[in-house]
Amino acid sequence: MQKYDYIDAANKATPSENQLEFMNTEFIAFVHYGMNTFVNTEWGTGREPEKYFNPAEFSAKQWVSVIKSTGIKGLILTCKYSDGFCLWPSKYTSHSVKNSPWLDGKGDMVKEVADECHAQGIKFGVSVSLYDMHESSFGSDKYNDFFVNQLTELCTQYGELFCVWFERDESGKQNYDLNRYAETVRKYQPKAVIGNCGGDIRWCGNHIAHGRSSEWSVVPKKLLSANSQALVEPDLGSRKKIKKEKELVFYPNVMDVSLRPGWFFHDSDNIEIKNLSDVLMAYFASIGNNGTLLLGIAPSHSGKIEKADEEHLFILSRQLDIEFGNDFTANCKFEASNRSDDLHSERFINSGASYYRTQDNPSKTEITVDMGEIRLINKVVLSEHIETGQQIEKFTLYRYYNKKWRKIYKGTTIGRKKICSLHPLEARRIKLVIEKTRNFATISDFKIY
Repeated sequence: MQKYDYIDAANKATPSENQLEFMNTEFIAFVHYGMNTFVNTEWGTGREPEKYFNPAEFSAKQWVSVIKSTGIKGLILTCKYSDGFCLWPSKYTSHSVKNSPWLDGKGDMVKEVADECHAQGIKFGVSVSLYDMHESSFGSDKYNDFFVNQLTELCTQYGELFCVWFERDESGKQNYDLNRYAETVRKYQPKAVIGNCGGDIRWCGNHIAHGRSSEWSVVPKKLLSANSQALVEPDLGSRKKIKKEKELVFYPNVMDVSLRPGWFFHDSDNIEIKNLSDVLMAYFASIGNNGTLLLGIAPSHSGKIEKADEEHLFILSRQLDIEFGNDFTANCKFEASNRSDDLHSERFINSGASYYRTQDNPSKTEITVDMGEIRLINKVVLSEHIETGQQIEKFTLYRYYNKKWRKIYKGTTIGRKKICSLHPLEARRIKLVIEKTRNFATISDFKIY
C-alpha cells in the first residue's frame, strides 16, 4: 500500500469553478437592510409590526450605482435577518414586505436589487439568517421545511446568484439540516457558492477583516462543519496542522467589516463612519492576504445610501485608483533561476495567458525584474496561480541598492493575492526569492506600485 503523502494531498486540493469565480470577485458589498433599519437596533425581536417598514425614497439604482462606482464587483443583500422579516413577499410568512405600507404591500426589494445588479453588471447574492425569531416552528423539525421553502423562493425567483450566505447560529435552539439546505442551493443555483455555513467559503472568524499572518486556503476537511471557535484559531493550514489529517480541502476565507460601527444604519453613527485609512487597511489585510472582502454598507431608512457613506466610498475608490493605477512592471521582462518548462516560464508572469511554475522541489527560486529606471515604490503584489492550488510557504523580497541585494520584505503564504506593503523606497531591480514550497511553486502575477 502506498504511503499517504500529506503534502501531495495538499497540492491536489484545488478550487472549484464556483470558488474561483467568488475569489476573483474579490471586493463585495454586504448590504444590511431590514426591520432593524427602522427600529434603530442591531438585533430585533421578531415582534416588530410590519407597518414600521416604509422606505419612502428607496432606490435600488442608487445603491448599485454607488457600489459599482467604488470598484466593488458583487453585492450580497440581507434578505432575511434573525428577526425573520423578509425583504421579499414570501408565501410562507406574514412577516414580510407584503404586509408593510411600502408600495402598498406590493413591493419586492430583493427583486429590485437583483434586477438592478444584473442590469449594471454587478454579481448578486443573498444572505439569509438561519435563526428566525418570528417563525413559530423555529426549534422543531418543521422549521427545516419552512427554511427550505423560503430558500427555494430566493433561489428560483431572482435570476442567477453568485453566493448564498447563511448567517450562522450556534445557540443550539434549532437542529439545522444544513445538508438539505446545500442540496437546495445546488439544485437551483449550481453556480453559487455557499458561504459561512457550507462547503465553499469560510468566514475568517472576526468582523474586522483581519486574517492570519499565514492564511491558508488548503485546510483539514473537518473545518467544513467547524464552529466559530475553531475558525478563529491562529493556524489552520500549516504543515504542522495538516500533517496528521487524512482529508484536506480547498476552503478559502472571506473577511468582513462594516463601513459604520454597526451593520445597520443608525443616525447616531453618522460621525463614526470609518475613515479612509481604516478601510484601506481592511482592504490590504483581506484582499491583500489571500482573502475576499465583504464591506458592510447600510442604507438609511429613507431607502438610499446616505451622502456621507457615499462620499466615503467615493474617496476609497479614488485612493484605490491611486494605489494600483500604475504598475511599474508593465512591459518588463522577468528572469527566473529555474522553470518547469517553456509553457510555464517567467515570460508568462503578468500575462494572463499562462503562469510561471518552478521545477519540482527546488532548493530555492529567484525571480528578478528590472523596471528600467529607478522608481519610488511602496507595494509589491504577488499572486500564485491559485487554480493549481496554494504551495508557497516562505518568501523574501529584495531590492538592488548600492551594488547589493537588500531585504525589504519577508513573508510566508501568498495564495490568490498578497499585497506586500513597504515603506516608500527607491528601486530599479526587485527580486523575489521563494524559499520554501510544497514541492513546487507558481506565480501568475508579480506587480510593483
